[in-house]
Amino acid sequence: MVLRYLLVALLLIYCGAVNAFSPRNGSTKSLHTSSSTNRMMSAQNNNNEIRDPIPNENIFFIEIGFGNDSHGQSATKAACRACRNAIEFNSIPSIKRLIPNGGYDALKLDVLLAVPPKYRQGLDLEEVAKVFPYGHVRFEVQDGGMVAPSGIAIEKLGDDGDDMVVVCASVTVGH
Repeated sequence: MVLRYLLVALLLIYCGAVNAFSPRNGSTKSLHTSSSTNRMMSAQNNNNEIRDPIPNENIFFIEIGFGNDSHGQSATKAACRACRNAIEFNSIPSIKRLIPNGGYDALKLDVLLAVPPKYRQGLDLEEVAKVFPYGHVRFEVQDGGMVAPSGIAIEKLGDDGDDMVVVCASVTVGH
């Protein structure tokens, strides 16, 4: 168990997710990009609404995950797996008592994805948003992740080469 956490920490350092929500010039993308809202402080969420990041005093926890697509080179598939990996071992039964006015529907999720630049263009954030069963999701995308060789290209599985696409995710949950 300790080895898993150490490996995840090393991967996140490598991926750049330790700089969560600290964008560099030109390195972030919101769900619905426009020239005036391509900034961290005014990123749009999956409801096409503009909102600020969750204030520190309203954060419940931050979860980390990573996912890959071994065949097919899909950043979307890797990002979905990374987000599921981040949230899949949690249950928050007392959320209705913790969040004023709304419970699960009032949850805010800030999702930072570190995606290899080579595969960033194919990332479908609307598909990734479907991973989250409730809450208002806000995305930030930065360069990161990893491209590693799978050792084999299998045309039947959609491979264009032997690249494996690895995406890191940081999911901040709050209200």
